[in-house]
Amino acid sequence: AQIPAKPRDHCRLMVLSRRTGQTEHKMFVDIVKLVKPGDLLVINNTKVIRARLLGKKRDTGGKVEVLLLRRLAKLEKTTTSSCGKRENFKEVWETIVRPARRIREETEVLFWKNSWASSRSPGTPCLLGKVLSTGGGKFIFGFDFPGTFPENLEKIGEIPLPPYIKRNSHDRFKLQDKKWYQTVFAKKEGAVAAPTAGLHFTKRLLNRIEAKGAKVVPLTLHVSWGTFRPVREAEITRHRLDAEYFELSGATARAINQAIEKGKRIIAVGTTTVRALESCCVEEKPPSISAKLEKKVVVKPGKNWTELFIYPGYKFKVIDGLITNFHLPGSTLLMLVAAFAGKENIFQAYEEAIKEKYHFYSYGDAMFII
Repeated sequence: AQIPAKPRDHCRLMVLSRRTGQTEHKMFVDIVKLVKPGDLLVINNTKVIRARLLGKKRDTGGKVEVLLLRRLAKLEKTTTSSCGKRENFKEVWETIVRPARRIREETEVLFWKNSWASSRSPGTPCLLGKVLSTGGGKFIFGFDFPGTFPENLEKIGEIPLPPYIKRNSHDRFKLQDKKWYQTVFAKKEGAVAAPTAGLHFTKRLLNRIEAKGAKVVPLTLHVSWGTFRPVREAEITRHRLDAEYFELSGATARAINQAIEKGKRIIAVGTTTVRALESCCVEEKPPSISAKLEKKVVVKPGKNWTELFIYPGYKFKVIDGLITNFHLPGSTLLMLVAAFAGKENIFQAYEEAIKEKYHFYSYGDAMFII
């Protein structure tokens, strides 16, 4: 899908039973009928930053597109250039650059609003970027700027849409993407891709879910651009995921552990939420007899990075249900979903989704696996 449903909770919803493989066809807004009192929905409240920067090389004026991937240093970094000039960089980021073939160490790029649309640069650019190092298809950029980095990204940055959502500079949907490609509960900036399962929720729908007696709690996992990278290894265990930063608060951890102890369902909203939850599991001696606590599973709060790769054969420790989108073939997201629902169930469900003309990917329809 190139645009989302309007309103966002009126996309289609396929309900898939893990036990039987049977499916039902509903609307996403009907999910309020599927949750039960006592259910715990865990959402990812990461917020997509305006990580796509369009600039021009300082020496030639050649166009350069820079995609921010990961902050490497928040403090000032001082370097000495070849001419002996000391330079301060307030931000240092790992990036992807297009076109990359003529970008070298020491290359300087100027960024300002609508830089590609104007023939010359203004007197003072919003951002000055300099390539500090290269390797593995990635470029380390140091940035200098007036004001704060978030302020400058707000002025000149663009939302980095997935490669399969096509836009041009005059596209009428471009301004709306700034709202469409954020969840209504987006709070903590840092992602370069949206946790797309959360895009289907409206504030009203969340209120209705809680009014029914279910509870909604947040965690944060900053989704990386690697979420779109397909598995190309013949042996999937050799595939490596990009590390992603996550935070799980004490309040959310307590809510999850209480749900486990009481035998209530834990429903993850999105594959990113699953990876964060499964990365926080530890084994402890159970304080009481319970079907789940016999597994000695406890979720611990904290802040960390995860490279957890979930594929068929993985033993899930926390979740009982998963709300997700329909994913790209060969993606790690599809492998996680197949691990949870069963490969055959997913293959059959996807065949049915194609037959029933479901919309796939970020702006597409949803699936509820229980």
